[in-house]
Amino acid sequence: MTSNPKSVEKDTKPSLYGIKNSNRDFSNPYYWGKNQFNSSFPVSLSCYMRDKDISSVYLRLSKNRKIFHEEISFNDVFNTNLRNDELYFAFESRFDSFADFVHDELKSIDLVVKENKSKKPIRPIEIKLTTLPDNTTADLTDENYGTEMVVRSPTMRYMALSMAESCQKKFDAIHKIFEPVCARIRDWDNIHEIKNHLPQVVEALEEFFEEFRKYERPLLIQPVWKTVGKSPKLAEHCLDIFTWSDFALSRLFMDSANDSAEEAGDKITRQQRAAIRLARFLYDVSRNRKVYQQPIYDGMTYGTLNDKGFSVTGVRMNSYMKCDRLTKPAIRKDEIKRIILGGGQKHLSPERRFDAIIYFSRDLFDE
Repeated sequence: MTSNPKSVEKDTKPSLYGIKNSNRDFSNPYYWGKNQFNSSFPVSLSCYMRDKDISSVYLRLSKNRKIFHEEISFNDVFNTNLRNDELYFAFESRFDSFADFVHDELKSIDLVVKENKSKKPIRPIEIKLTTLPDNTTADLTDENYGTEMVVRSPTMRYMALSMAESCQKKFDAIHKIFEPVCARIRDWDNIHEIKNHLPQVVEALEEFFEEFRKYERPLLIQPVWKTVGKSPKLAEHCLDIFTWSDFALSRLFMDSANDSAEEAGDKITRQQRAAIRLARFLYDVSRNRKVYQQPIYDGMTYGTLNDKGFSVTGVRMNSYMKCDRLTKPAIRKDEIKRIILGGGQKHLSPERRFDAIIYFSRDLFDE
């Protein structure tokens, strides 16, 4: 049988496994830039693992508000049994059904999974590609490696919106949890007033998590790529994906907010700010069914820059993610050539950092 030349030509174009229908054209070198690749590659990796029937590690919230692990299929992550080629991957898009809960502009999320034919949105997904180990854990043993996680405002918005949609039939009960403390707050931008109410705000949030955690659902995929210590060399088993539920994601700021909620001082940490913003969002949406996001996520800065929500070091992340898959990721480095296709790697253009140039220019130090 002779092959179809058009088919051969199509197969040799730069592409990423599983992403057939998308608002990104990977035959265009532009879409191999850092900002695009860091979200496109994780989706392709998800499609690859899906077809190989390899589940993701799922981080969920237990009844005592602790993170636990189980496996979750990528059918459940994507919220569909449709094949990869029957899906449409809309990067940097809005999950329009969340617009029902906001008065102002709905921001975009890293990925919206849609049905290709109807373009019906079926799952919003945030993506955080992270390095294993980070600087705080690189000198430790493999089982103690961790990744740094930087969580930004759009993630916090979509976490709150995801909770609102899944719990919307329980708004009256949610309002009863937050009303006793939130109704007493006159000025949400006043550091001293918020500091006085912070312990009660955190307590109300914990009650909410405990009562409604059964409504949690996947929100964020965290692919990890593992190197040999601090070196630029990929580990033999180097790729895997961890999936966080919206409720589990809250522990990244709630545990720190709890640790420092009663400490003296006038400052409010980024983690405390994340907790306060979520509490106000849940209070407002449970009371009015809609929220103005701008005063919450663009305001309520408490003297801290709004460039990021907060960050979590690898040491702390290890305590949440520690498992066999973190020590030995599921995907080997020789499988990357089955994910990046058609010579797409030739379009990659990593940043020219001076420290990296020196590192690879060993001849500079030859005597």
